[in-house]
Amino acid sequence: MSQSNGCLGTTMKLLAGLLALLVILTLPLTLLIYDISRVMFSPEILSEQLTSELIESGVLRSFVTDQLVSPDFLEEMGPGDINLMQILKDLSPGDREAMVDIVLPPGWIKGQIGAVFFAINHWIDSEEPFPKLVLDLQPFKDRLMRGGAEEILEMVVDSWPSCTPDQNAELREALQGSEEVPILLCEPPEPYRERLMGSATEMMMEALREIPSELVVGGEEIDPQEAADLLALKEWIRLARTLSRSIWLIPIAMLGLIMALVIRSWSDLGRWWGIPLLLSGIIIFGYALLSPFAREQLIPRLLSDIRYESPAIFEMGRLVIEGLIEVILGLLLFHALIIGGVGLVLLVVGWLIGRRKVIGPPIEKIPSPIGESPPEEEPPGSQISPPPPVSPMPEDETPFEGQE
Repeated sequence: MSQSNGCLGTTMKLLAGLLALLVILTLPLTLLIYDISRVMFSPEILSEQLTSELIESGVLRSFVTDQLVSPDFLEEMGPGDINLMQILKDLSPGDREAMVDIVLPPGWIKGQIGAVFFAINHWIDSEEPFPKLVLDLQPFKDRLMRGGAEEILEMVVDSWPSCTPDQNAELREALQGSEEVPILLCEPPEPYRERLMGSATEMMMEALREIPSELVVGGEEIDPQEAADLLALKEWIRLARTLSRSIWLIPIAMLGLIMALVIRSWSDLGRWWGIPLLLSGIIIFGYALLSPFAREQLIPRLLSDIRYESPAIFEMGRLVIEGLIEVILGLLLFHALIIGGVGLVLLVVGWLIGRRKVIGPPIEKIPSPIGESPPEEEPPGSQISPPPPVSPMPEDETPFEGQE
């Protein structure tokens, strides 16, 4: 019977050791997955990172400013026969930055970014096949129609060189024939300048009135097969979100099995829980130390398609990904401190309790009765037991001679 109990106890300890090893290996990885899920499925964190990395840092404004002098971009944006490249080529860098602030105010961009991420998060939990993204263009239109368009035209006309006498004569002939003021890419004198500003402002107002108040992306009718594929993709996204948010419970369940198998005292709890938790916290700190190497390998692979095609977009994507990695590392280090601290406390407390049991409790002295003084302690040499008593020799019953 004792042999079977010994084999059972050994088997339980082996199983507990295997579970402890699995906890050490899986707890840091599951917490990393959990923290990544918290960041990637949080519209608040994503919009905040995009705002701080792109808008507040000025990277997005620099990108848009550079696009204002890009020939390819201006050729695509130029309406009709109007050559925006020629119209904007004389703008100074300060004028281009001021124009970007008028066209894309920072507060408006921040609100649109947050709305897009919340719409995507709503789409994941809905039954719609395609996310419906709505861009509110009304603040953009109001800003331009209430003086922004005139400010832009003033900067553009002021950047042009003064008209030559031949150009002034051409303007005079056009106005005498009641024709529209031609755009000669030069700053005319008064009253031609006023006529030019009024005509250009009216053209911009007509174009702004045609812009809708909201720009809806998605929500239209799509092919049934594409809708089925998007719904299947959304199911996989939901499954990944659910698993990533609950996967950290697996190593916690292993700790519960370890308790059921071998933990019977506080000292056992300190060993079987404290050591795995402490080592898991150390491994998580190791993840943080390896994060610079991971960035160098991860970011180029994720953005390999646009690294050489559009360096500016690659740079913005790199900044956003690095910002998200910083947030994930902050959450991971917090969990490392919690787990490692709990493991260290359990290990120290279990060791102290086990050491106290080995030493044993102190010996209590029996109190003496009332009125009696405690016996005086004797020196070590005086505590030798006395020899056993010797019986007296028996008297001889034979009388001496001459004794009656």
